[in-house]
Amino acid sequence: MSVLSTAKQIEGVKAELARSYGLSPYEAIDAAWLSLLKAANLCPGGDEIERMAALLQRMPLDGIRPILLCAAVDALLNLNPPLESLLTVPHEEIDPARTARQLDVVRAQRETAPHEALTKLVRVLRRVRNRRMHGFKTPDGPRDQEILTAATDILQQLGTVAVDTIKP
Repeated sequence: MSVLSTAKQIEGVKAELARSYGLSPYEAIDAAWLSLLKAANLCPGGDEIERMAALLQRMPLDGIRPILLCAAVDALLNLNPPLESLLTVPHEEIDPARTARQLDVVRAQRETAPHEALTKLVRVLRRVRNRRMHGFKTPDGPRDQEILTAATDILQQLGTVAVDTIKP
């Protein structure tokens, strides 16, 4: 069985990322996440988490610092009530303490330890995306739109940096 060339795979990442820009935030978050995940799949590692960690560590500081300081990150950090503190339905499983700890790391270390802050931020973004995929976000709820818009913007920026990072 043959494997697609890295260049061909990077084109797939770019196409997925480009597709995300033409969608509503409710739909775009999935396409933006998939572009980042496809980029991570081009990195070494035994599983998705290891490959994503490898990609994030490879991203240059001059690419990630502006993302960590952008308005979309501030929107998630300053959400009131805080992210993952409201249940949508009784079946939703949330961990507000874990999310608060991770966002505290982003807030405290985004200038001094950007790769650590980025890793925590991506874990939060993954949960936001998963909440949407499992039916706990709506396409028209004002709070959901605020969260999904910010998360999508961050993921799209990360996707752009990822493409530059994994160039053959």
